[in-house]
Amino acid sequence: MNQSLRDELKARKQAFVQDEITSAAADLFASGGYRTVTIDDIAAQLGYTKSVVYYYFKDKNEVLWTIFNQIHDSWAHDMDDILASDVDAASMLWQMIRKHALNVLERTAWSAIYFREQGNLNDDQKAIVEKRSKVFNDNFRKVYRRGVEEGQFKDIPTPLIIGGIIGMCNWTHDWYKKDGGLKAEQIAEHFADILLNGCKV
Repeated sequence: MNQSLRDELKARKQAFVQDEITSAAADLFASGGYRTVTIDDIAAQLGYTKSVVYYYFKDKNEVLWTIFNQIHDSWAHDMDDILASDVDAASMLWQMIRKHALNVLERTAWSAIYFREQGNLNDDQKAIVEKRSKVFNDNFRKVYRRGVEEGQFKDIPTPLIIGGIIGMCNWTHDWYKKDGGLKAEQIAEHFADILLNGCKV
């Protein structure tokens, strides 16, 4: 086996173990809260020793920050794809609402961490999250304003309507149950229909 193949296999193994650790940590953080969970708890969840966790992460904060980064990257990538599409403002906003609601619903544990545990980030991390949130919210605002200018949407104060749209999607993690009847996809589409119809002229 040549060195490049060894390096590739090692990188794959490391990525796999890192994903295992972040997934286990996310489940624990979501159910018990970040402050109550220890590195020992995360390791035990996977049948590892804590030295394995420390090999991949320098401390618990780095695990938490990795979760935040993965959530952001996933959400941002999905929004970028929609924003790059050649559709009118109403269609674009519908897709954005649906996709954001679906992202929150499909990963409720991770979403709970994102909205509940920001206070446990350090100051630099909080500043990054705040900047990212502004960009995310601004994308919704720009599409809404375009719809107003094109005569598709009512001219409702933008902070009010966008705060309502994003807030409604964000807090689905707090009440959604997979065995509650409606599937995540159905709820996301109902949200998009309800919110968009309330905006249309």
